[in-house]
Amino acid sequence: MLRKMHGIGLLVAVAVLTGGCALLEPFTGTTTSDSNAKFNLPEYKGVKHAVGCKDFDNQAGWHGSWHLGNNLSIMLESALYDTGRFVVVERKDLGEVLKEQDLVTSGRAAPAKQVAKTGLVRPARYLAGGSITVVEEGQSGGNAGISFGGVSLGGGKSKAQITIIAKLIDTTTSQVVKKQSITGKSGSVSLNVGLNFKGVSTELGGFAKTPLGEAAQDCINQAALFFAKEMEKLPVDACVVSAKDGKIIINRGAEYGIAAGQNYVMEELGEPQIDPNSGELLGNLPGKVLGKIVVKSVQEKFSVCESVSGDKSPKQGTLVRAE
Repeated sequence: MLRKMHGIGLLVAVAVLTGGCALLEPFTGTTTSDSNAKFNLPEYKGVKHAVGCKDFDNQAGWHGSWHLGNNLSIMLESALYDTGRFVVVERKDLGEVLKEQDLVTSGRAAPAKQVAKTGLVRPARYLAGGSITVVEEGQSGGNAGISFGGVSLGGGKSKAQITIIAKLIDTTTSQVVKKQSITGKSGSVSLNVGLNFKGVSTELGGFAKTPLGEAAQDCINQAALFFAKEMEKLPVDACVVSAKDGKIIINRGAEYGIAAGQNYVMEELGEPQIDPNSGELLGNLPGKVLGKIVVKSVQEKFSVCESVSGDKSPKQGTLVRAE
């Protein structure tokens, strides 16, 4: 009897799969059918900021089959990229990058002109993340679950709600520069097919197509939109790489939204202000203005500028900001 039921279950699973669904590999991150979020933002021609994402802290005490904090971080990376206003710095595989750099510098790897070198990991000025404060899941309407062996079918109207505190942290000071409480909701008729075989658990459609994943995506879309609008108010940070033969190279290029004809101001780094009680860096006083430059040509990661006024041979590291 059990063998018969198991066979029926497998037939049901095959029927679903051949109806247009694909069986995913064991789930390790969030995937969606359309990774490009639609934010209806106006075209952006300003300079982009470098941002990294960290896992969200689970302060709601929620436990389940999904790594909720990590999934939110992955969703946020994708959403921030889709706004077109950020250079998203990947941090998930940073450990592997550093291992490769260590291998090269140890002399155990074959020499090459283009290799991983220490000190070349792109820094992110800002870190986006936050905390999960509330997770609510519910079920409305009938949901007569059917299970055949390792295959389960569940239908019904499920709903979920997640509240997060989205934060943007300045990595140079560890200060929270932007913060917003956001609630995401879902409400959909779901048909989930799950397959459990020898300890491997997978869901068709993945986390993003569950009610919880839908609520999470709603949260993240709101967070990305909030960050995108708020980041336009934050100052642009760049610096001089080199200056020679009348050309001033800065460390921002096309990927940051730099374009020929843009004007910038060069200035010295102002005196840092340290809290005597806590030792916290409070910021810097405005530095002395050294001159103005105009962008003449742009590469992917750097731009070539010319002096408009003031210092024509600024020192390496001289700050560059928008006028």
